[in-house]
Amino acid sequence: MASSEMVHVLEHCRIAPPPGSVDGKSLSLTFFDLPWLHFPLMKLFFFYEFSHPKTYFVETIIPRLKHSLSLTLKHFFPLSGNLIFPLDCSIPEIRYKDGDSVSLTFVEGSFDFDHLSGNHQRNDIDFHPLAVQMSPASTTFGPLIVPLLAIQVTLFPNSGICIGFTFHHIAGDANTFVRFARSWASINKLGGDATLVESLILPFYDRTVVKDPIGLRSTFWNYFGKVKFEGCQSQLSTNNVRAKFLLRRAEVQRLKKWVIPQIPKQSHVSAFTVICAYVWSCMIKARSRSGEDVGENELEHFAFTADCRTLLDPPIPVAYFGNCLMGGLATTKSTRLIQEDGFIVAAKSIREAIHERVRNKGGVLKGVQQWVSDLKSLNRMRMAAVVGSPRFQVYNVDFGFGRPKKYEVISRDRYFTLDGCKDNEEDFEIGLCFPRLKWMPLRRSLPMASRLIPVYNNKDNDIVRKNKMKIVNDIVTINIVANFYLIMYYE
Repeated sequence: MASSEMVHVLEHCRIAPPPGSVDGKSLSLTFFDLPWLHFPLMKLFFFYEFSHPKTYFVETIIPRLKHSLSLTLKHFFPLSGNLIFPLDCSIPEIRYKDGDSVSLTFVEGSFDFDHLSGNHQRNDIDFHPLAVQMSPASTTFGPLIVPLLAIQVTLFPNSGICIGFTFHHIAGDANTFVRFARSWASINKLGGDATLVESLILPFYDRTVVKDPIGLRSTFWNYFGKVKFEGCQSQLSTNNVRAKFLLRRAEVQRLKKWVIPQIPKQSHVSAFTVICAYVWSCMIKARSRSGEDVGENELEHFAFTADCRTLLDPPIPVAYFGNCLMGGLATTKSTRLIQEDGFIVAAKSIREAIHERVRNKGGVLKGVQQWVSDLKSLNRMRMAAVVGSPRFQVYNVDFGFGRPKKYEVISRDRYFTLDGCKDNEEDFEIGLCFPRLKWMPLRRSLPMASRLIPVYNNKDNDIVRKNKMKIVNDIVTINIVANFYLIMYYE
């Protein structure tokens, strides 16, 4: 098991944009940003195979990463800045001034790279040494100052590298983060930012494009601003395990074929709908069959968010820097989800929620002013959620080491992640995190069964191979009592 004693700090530094390259600037928070004010810090990891010794890493890789990060921050300067809470208790803003910087730490780890970058069951605590701690919010007789980003690069000599990010969601959504990570990787690989500039995919910062005719910003601030800011620090669980599974395109097509006849006029059903319905219904079934007492009329909720950049009227640039998400919610009774047709029920519910939010004739923001009151009324112990989207193509983030061996997101426990597959973009990776004793494959076939097969690396050890669950006619169902807030999905 990895521990902090197994990490040796090679260098700690702070990286700023090149001197004089960026003037001091401020970004106001929009109503898209405010719901993420108190959200726990996101922790994201890219694992790369790296067969070089420590000397090469120190003499070549560290200087290159430092230089390329500085060039990247010239274009993504708000990440060098801070979230500033004014003394007059007005709405905070993101502020960058010349000299602001990002914490960057290089460490050497003596633990097993193949274990951490695998897809078998791993303890959450094993990731603790890879998760750099964000500097705490600070104030010295002035405004509260909150950093937005910290980075740690961990070397596993002759084995691999892990680039870990601790990221404040108030700075931006997954679209913004992945654009930053991809830009840094490209600059590091190519040795400069000329290609980034020439490609015209630079961040778009003009916040006046976000129209707010009904005063959502004030509505959201009146709610979220009343909550004391605690710094958003998140702790990795010491009791949970996580693993990843592969859902192949052919299996997704099978799921669709079961759902389509149940929907009027044979209308379109997305892969996202059936995948989330499948996992959600499995979670509820497992919880019920574990003996948990659930009331007959208990409601279950599945939350998702939609990227609104292209859905607003008029649309805003896809490179808009910040948050531009709007949430949707599927709700149905527990008793319906635990039936044999629970998957169909879940798929219908999720599809209807997507159409209500994303394809609403009144626009994606219709009824949003009621969102705060709706959130208050929800039993969050009955809320499930998903993180990620295959559309981000995270396995194309190449720093010059080749494609990532593994991408892992750790923010809140008891959720599932959805990403594209490294080896085949038409397949899907599903990540699950839950208490070890709650991992329960149900040894019986269900009518909606589709194979859900764990993804395993060739280097997995014999112990892992003995424990892997290859289900052919059975469903792997997961007992997770979900407790979620908001999530990132882009339909």
